[in-house]
Amino acid sequence: MVGGKTASSTLHSRRVSCLASCWPGFGALRTQSGRSLEATEKTFLEAAERGDKHTIERCLLAPRSVNVNCTDLLGRSALQIAVDNENVELVEILLQQPDIKIGDALLHAITEGVLRIVELLIDHPSISASMLASGWSRSRPSTEESSDFSPDISPVILAAHCNQFEILQLFLARGAYIDKPHPLNCFCRQCEESKQSDSLRYSLKRIHTYKALASPAWLSLTSHDPILSAFKLSWELERLAELENEFKDIYMELSSQCKRYSCELLDQCRSSEEVIAVLNRRCSSSSPPEPALYDEAPHSERLSLDRLKLALKYDQKQFVAHPHCQQLLTSIWYEGFPIWRRRSGFSKVLLCLAIITAMPLLAATYLLFPRTRLGKLIRSPFMKFIYHSASFGCFLILLVLASTRTEGSEMYRQNTRGPAPSMIEWLILFWVSGMVWSECKQLWEEGLKAYVRQWWNWLDFIMLSLYLCTFSLRAVAYLQININKELPRSQWPNNDPTLIAEGVFAVANVFSFARIIYLFQTNPHLGPLQISLGCMIIGNFPHRALSVSERYQLFKHI
Repeated sequence: MVGGKTASSTLHSRRVSCLASCWPGFGALRTQSGRSLEATEKTFLEAAERGDKHTIERCLLAPRSVNVNCTDLLGRSALQIAVDNENVELVEILLQQPDIKIGDALLHAITEGVLRIVELLIDHPSISASMLASGWSRSRPSTEESSDFSPDISPVILAAHCNQFEILQLFLARGAYIDKPHPLNCFCRQCEESKQSDSLRYSLKRIHTYKALASPAWLSLTSHDPILSAFKLSWELERLAELENEFKDIYMELSSQCKRYSCELLDQCRSSEEVIAVLNRRCSSSSPPEPALYDEAPHSERLSLDRLKLALKYDQKQFVAHPHCQQLLTSIWYEGFPIWRRRSGFSKVLLCLAIITAMPLLAATYLLFPRTRLGKLIRSPFMKFIYHSASFGCFLILLVLASTRTEGSEMYRQNTRGPAPSMIEWLILFWVSGMVWSECKQLWEEGLKAYVRQWWNWLDFIMLSLYLCTFSLRAVAYLQININKELPRSQWPNNDPTLIAEGVFAVANVFSFARIIYLFQTNPHLGPLQISLGCMIIGNFPHRALSVSERYQLFKHI
């Protein structure tokens, strides 16, 4: 404790000397208020440092009482010295003096975290409820500006900075509050005047306020939904980091603090039911789920996971990757197969092959008896993943067969304009129709905004659009071309619908095979590789676009 006090005093004296050397006006102010101490004042301050209560009382009761607000060479009054030493009895004696000035003593008491001293100071008649918040800086004259604390640091903001739960709760009970800063692009009169008078002080005030709002103590005591508040504040701070590049590191650190806070709250869950209660919480809990769903639906369908979806929306990766969250998701994923993770790799392969082989039979069973135990097992996420992967694998095989033309007379189809669809092409149309219906259902369930945020949906949209365009062109060619139907391909016109359809079909096949990368997410080794590949493609896109533009300009002038 003594070492900390000495270090604080040393830093304070260094700041004073630095300001005095850089700013002549500061030295003049110190000279006006910093007269030489009288013997009684020196004795009085030394007694406060030692905690000598009797000497303090004798100095205050003398015929010529000492100035209770006198300061030492470091600018500390007796009250501030008593607060720094956490001497409650001495603080009580000094507060009984009629002309005592609280000054920075309250802020130092908050920093020390002594609740009893803070209560004594805010109970003093000179401290009003408004002074605990934004009225603190207005209540102090400019000549008494603190050398330890910024002018915009109010008691409630400092309590939030120091994460003092009890003190902050005391201030909230007294009506203290923290005003949220205006948006950065605000053009109100107050913001414009603050920017013009001192832009640095304006930015620091915003930072200090957001630092208080991001405090775990403030979030816990003032928010009805602390996790949701942490999500929103973290997102807002990241946007501010992009706008105010000068203070990007500070805002990003505050954003990370909010993310850690939400994860620490999730750490407090001691059972799966508590984790489910957290992840199922909605923004508005006025509409609880129907009890019937809890009785009839399987475990995975009872979970809305609204809070988890919200974490994905606000890019809370640490929250989603939390062990408690991942453990629940894993249990949902392997529902119906509790022994899957304990099986060997060979056993897993055999089980997957058996499930894929029985897929037609299981699909028919699900259509006829969806409410049976087997139907509920088929609806599990793990089974859906296997079926969707197997179905897409069959689709890719059909694409390979259609591209290699192994289904019939190659010469006839090469020299026929608008040929009729082959059996494999009818199967491809059937598969594409099913995928279009699946995408429409996903768009209806998630909504347009959530759907377009996932770039995999953009890939599916482009792929299916190209296939639909291919089918449309093939239909046009089949229905409209009646003359010169059998003609060597070298004599076909350039705008022949069949030729265009084949080109579009080839591009669609490229997108289809690129969709295999989506399966990498299930592998702990290929998943990070997929993320790196995506970042590499995004990073190289401007370079590729510039290269194509330069080549176009070059060939244009040739």
